This record gives sequence, structure tokens and C-alpha cells, in this order.
Amino acid sequence: MVRGERRRLFIAVAVLVLLGLGLAIRCEAPSGAGGLLPPPAAPQVAGLVPAVYDLDVSLDPASGTLRGESRVEYTNNEEVPLGELYFHLYPNAAAFARDVARPGRLTVHGVRLGEHPARWEARATQLKVALPQPLAPGEKAELTLTWELTVPAYPGRLGENDGIISLGNWYPILAVYDAAGWHLDPYYERGDPFYSEVARYKVRLALPDAYQAAATGNLRAVRNLPGPTKELTWESGLVRDFALAISSDYQALRTRAGEVLVQSYFPKEERDGGRRVLAAGRDALEFFSCIFGSYPYDQFTLAATGFYQGGMEYPNIVFLARQFYGPADADVLEYVAVHETAHQWWYGVVGNNQVEEAWLDEGLAEFSTLLFFEKVRGRTAAGTQSLLSLYAAYRQAEGDGVVLQRLDAFPSDLAYNALVYGKGCLLFIKLREEVGEETRLKIMRTYYQRFAYRTATSRDFIRVAEEVSGRDLSAFFHRWLESAGEK
Repeated sequence: MVRGERRRLFIAVAVLVLLGLGLAIRCEAPSGAGGLLPPPAAPQVAGLVPAVYDLDVSLDPASGTLRGESRVEYTNNEEVPLGELYFHLYPNAAAFARDVARPGRLTVHGVRLGEHPARWEARATQLKVALPQPLAPGEKAELTLTWELTVPAYPGRLGENDGIISLGNWYPILAVYDAAGWHLDPYYERGDPFYSEVARYKVRLALPDAYQAAATGNLRAVRNLPGPTKELTWESGLVRDFALAISSDYQALRTRAGEVLVQSYFPKEERDGGRRVLAAGRDALEFFSCIFGSYPYDQFTLAATGFYQGGMEYPNIVFLARQFYGPADADVLEYVAVHETAHQWWYGVVGNNQVEEAWLDEGLAEFSTLLFFEKVRGRTAAGTQSLLSLYAAYRQAEGDGVVLQRLDAFPSDLAYNALVYGKGCLLFIKLREEVGEETRLKIMRTYYQRFAYRTATSRDFIRVAEEVSGRDLSAFFHRWLESAGEK
């Protein structure tokens, strides 16, 4: 995600690149929900049986209420039995209830395990489901959750603002169990406090006919319901989350990047911004597919939302701040669109624990963005640096800092942004001086191929870098990740 402490900070540090947009845009402005797509691919991943989510939800835009039922199949991929399962209830975080006209709330009404009621307990942003007997390695549990979400009147990744409903991190999602145990971190207001594994999704959304929705996954069906209501059905490949953006004011433009459908959703008065976003998304998708590895999904959507902190990445869809769609912020909008597109590779296909190692996706996404502007738009890093400049200013004022630390360990949002994005990006620039341009790109391609649909760690990336380069890079990564000294 591209974010700052507030919009003013973001604009102050955002890149000021004046880029020509003279490329032809192969687009149309279809009406309705858009064309249907084929069933998405769901590749096999050795040693992993992904969870399956089947969500039925209905939206009442007037009250901001969604009523939902989730059927979840969870297979124990670990080597130890599990006596309970945990879900995150992110909408219950204090951030979505503080000083807002309509506080956010995700209320669980019931949990069944198979056909029988389960013992469960919901506290703040956690839901614990007790299993009647431990779930052995390789065994599957089938759960049904009934719940209700009040969408906050809030300009966030979850919230309704400026006529747009943003549904990011909005439903009960499984927590991750790995070698360290259950990861049950609360919702931190800094950064992207999320850690999830890939799963397959089928989502049915009932909403008034006047509303359009952009979402993760392939739109598979549109069905008329009694009254002025319709039901949209999406299915996904292997993705880490499922997000939607909904508005009665949306229009869409579409083009293609190879075989991938690229879509831009925006309020009708933001058509020029919508065209710029479509071009940026298409060009970035083509470039990153070429240099890192193919984008493995059928569609990619860029949606204007009321999210006030720049942009937010989700699988197959990114949220972009509508406030940047005007001509005065055209350069900022394109930069953010490219950065969030890069996250489809780093966070999306290759996952990481964003609470503990945020640099691993944010530093890579920021570096990938600079690489795009250098190779595609003809701008050097010096000509496009934004958060690099923030890091330089921070180091001069604060004396540098450590990149590899948890979200809640950074002393401020400013430190987080400067170090995770700026210094994290600079690490990859300096890596070229260590191993050369060709080797640096080979490292990133190998990393992408090896950890596709899996969760990687900093140690994993370092191992790949050392393997591909044939060098011991421990001192290099220690200096950039764990040291707060001058470089």
C-alpha cells in the first residue's frame, strides 16, 4: 500500500513526474456489470491444500449493512494437530469506530462445524472456534459462519466515503498457523497489518440494480432477483484475500494486457483519471509480467475509492484515492497505480507476513515502480524518487533506523514510511552495485517462481539472492535490514 500519515504528507513526498500519456488506449465503456469470464485457474501447489471460502452476502446501501454467511473448508497443512481455529474480524478495530458517524462492526451470530453448532468466542478482532477433537495433519474441517457487517462511514480501505463503498478486509478470514504458531495480531493502524495464505473463493453478492461492483476474481454470473435487485457471482483462483468496491456512480473502461482483462472503475465525472489509470495498469501489468513472471489471473481491476491514503492492494484489484483523479495530480495517480500493480507480484502471488516483515513486499513494490518508470517511461530513479527522498530527509533528521522490525516497533508513521518504503527500495538499488543488473533481475524472477502462492520470509529472499549470485550476501543484508548506521 502507498500511504502516509495524512493526505498532506503523501502529497508532500509523492513523486513529481510529468509523464506523457500519448499511448493509444484500447478501451470501451460497457454498461452493466461487464462481460463474464471463464472459470479461473486454480493451480496445484505441492504440500498445500488451500482453504475454500463460499460467501453469500447481501448489501443494503442505505444502512451500510451486509448480511453474510461464509462456508469455509480448512485443511490442516501443518505437521501438528490443531485443537482450535482462529479468524480475524478486522472491522472491529477501534480505527473504524472512532469519530465516525456510523461505526464499523462485524458481528458473528453463529458458527457450525459440519451440521452441528460449534463452541466459539469472539473478542475484538479475533474469533476462536473450538474443535471437538484435534484436527490431525491432512484432515479437513467444514465451518459455516453467519455474520453481519456494518460498513463504517470512514475514508479507509474499509468504509463508505464519497459515494463509494470500499470492502477491504471485511469478512471473517482465517488466521495463519505456521512454525511460530497462530498469528493473532490485532489491527494496527500503521501499515498493512495483514498475514494470510492463499485460498479459493466463490462470492455471491446481492445488491440493488443501480449499483456496480468491482471485485477480486472472475465475474461468472449476473442473476436478476425479485424487486430491483441483482446477484453477482465471482470465483477466484488462488488469492490471499477478496475485496470489492461498490458504487451507484461507477463507470468502467476496459482494455487488455495480453490475455488479461484490465478494468478501470471510476465515478462518471472522473473519466479522464479513469483513462490514465487504465493505461498505467495495462502498461505496468505487461512490464512486470515480462521481467518478473507472468500475471497468473484472468483480470486486473483498478478502482477509484474514497480511500484517502493513496492506494491499497488486494488480489486482482487495487483501491486508488479518488482525490488524485483530477489533472493536477495526474503524475501522483499514475505512480500510485503502478506501485499497487506491483503488489500483485509482491504480496499477491508471493506472500509475506506484513506485520513482521513489511519491507519484503513494500520495498519490492516501490523498487518495481521505479524500475517501471526507468524502463518504460524513460525516467531515472532520481527523476522519479518520492519515498527515496523521504528516507534521505528522515536519515538526515533522525539518524537512520532499522528496516526489519514489526509494525508496532516503528517509533512513528513517518519512520515506517521512510524506512520500509524508502530504505527498503534503496536496498534493491544498492543490490545492483553488489551483483549487477542481470543478476539482480534473475534473483527477483527466481524468488517469484519459487515462492508463488506461498509465504516467503526475509531469510528466503536472502537465500535466493545468495544462490543466484553465488556470493555470501549476509553482510550486505545485515547492513541494510538490521543496522541503523550510515551506509
